[in-house]
Amino acid sequence: MLAVFTPMVVVFLLIWLLFLLQWLLFFLLICLLFLLVCFLIHSNAIIFDPRYKMGYIEWAFGELYGEGSTRFRTEIKIVEEELAALYDKCVAQDKRAGNGESSSSSANIPSIPVQAGYESFLSSRSTRISKSDLRNYLEDEVAPRNKALDLLGWWKDNAPRYPIMAKIARRFLTIPATSVSSESTFSTTGRILDDYRSSLKPVMVEALVCGASYIKGAHVDLNLVPRDENEEDDVETIKLPIVVEEIND
Repeated sequence: MLAVFTPMVVVFLLIWLLFLLQWLLFFLLICLLFLLVCFLIHSNAIIFDPRYKMGYIEWAFGELYGEGSTRFRTEIKIVEEELAALYDKCVAQDKRAGNGESSSSSANIPSIPVQAGYESFLSSRSTRISKSDLRNYLEDEVAPRNKALDLLGWWKDNAPRYPIMAKIARRFLTIPATSVSSESTFSTTGRILDDYRSSLKPVMVEALVCGASYIKGAHVDLNLVPRDENEEDDVETIKLPIVVEEIND
């Protein structure tokens, strides 16, 4: 009886192992894609560190895939293409902004006839200058790595030298800031809207908000409720804050 079911058990185990192997490969593929995206973001950010630039990325890919290998050249090409795409996008945005400013500023200025050849020369010259911005930054010498460097301060000082690259660096190196407290940001207790809160009318909500503001402004301790000695025990009187009394008067 055992010999009859042995082939079936073997087939079942093989199918089960193939199923596990398939999901394992799928999970590894997802992890590799995630790591690739993270590395691309990190590589784009580290390019704007004048102490490393493209040299660090070339060294890292050389250690991972072997310098000069096909995978090495492919990954370097991906980083360069993504950087070039970001640069071209920023150049296009800068041109659109410049065209808008020039059109608005020249609305009240009489037009001066200029030869078409000179206009094409100026446009080609500006294109060459904008294209050399990225090349000049990558070809310039790297900053010394043995000293602490303020990246934002460095880019602020060198923005006139690399105007387009400074705009791209601002996108990757700036830290998002918010005026909201961390407790309010990471806590969801105050954001839950129950049936009572969602059914309040705007007038009642405004009254509650104003009342809370008056109490906070008067610095009233809510734990200490003033009472009159002549009042009965089952009656309590609460004295309004000074701000509320002045408004009512």
